[in-house]
Amino acid sequence: MRHLTTIALLSSSLVACMNRGGGTDVDSAESAIDSSDSVGAESDLMAATMDGAEVTGLLPATADQIAVRIAANIGPRWAKGCAKVTQNGANVVITYTDCTGPRGLVHVTGELDVAISVSGTTITAHGTSSGMQINRANIVIDATATYAIAGTTKTLTVATNGSGTGPRGNEIEHEGNYTITWDSASQCRTIAGDWHTDLGARERSNNVNLSRCDGGCPTGSVTHHFLGGASVTITFDGTATAAWSASNGRSGTVALSCQ
Repeated sequence: MRHLTTIALLSSSLVACMNRGGGTDVDSAESAIDSSDSVGAESDLMAATMDGAEVTGLLPATADQIAVRIAANIGPRWAKGCAKVTQNGANVVITYTDCTGPRGLVHVTGELDVAISVSGTTITAHGTSSGMQINRANIVIDATATYAIAGTTKTLTVATNGSGTGPRGNEIEHEGNYTITWDSASQCRTIAGDWHTDLGARERSNNVNLSRCDGGCPTGSVTHHFLGGASVTITFDGTATAAWSASNGRSGTVALSCQ
């Protein structure tokens, strides 16, 4: 999923515009970008791990069977031989060595430990990481994700309490909830949620509701709440231009890297 990457690309332009208004207490462009990158990397890795975890049959699958399924799916999704998987009962350990895989994930190195539990047809995974580096960022994952399926639509509901150091060196902590939905038939996906990110005693938050199909531009909106109470809302209409409006009365457009 590329939604959060899109947010990151917008952040530097938006913060610069708000700063020109004078007197606005906003966090830096670099910290805003690193905040978005940390959540985006976590969500992409969890979705890539859980996609296809369902097991069909007359009886509900056990946690052990789900873990076997997850382990079997890992290899084909990543560059040959870069992801090693160990499955023991309901636990899966994946060790990545400079891996390139789905959803824009590149240069993935580290260990992801996934503990599976099942209640009826609901699959829950608790993911934790060790030494994880994704797309030039160091990410500490501590997330509980619930995986559900309705027809061709798959949903991952995530409660996150993670942290990381972004590619620009900012130390980031984030806590909140988001839901990722994707369609295996149309390849369309959405991300919606709320989370706040701490930088020491400073805090800012994001409200995200975006949709995107492969080969297209996003639709929906993102609201970023800056330090000191300022905010900016970006509206996406499916074209390569997004419109933004800030709480200080400024507005404008930003070109997107999509078609």
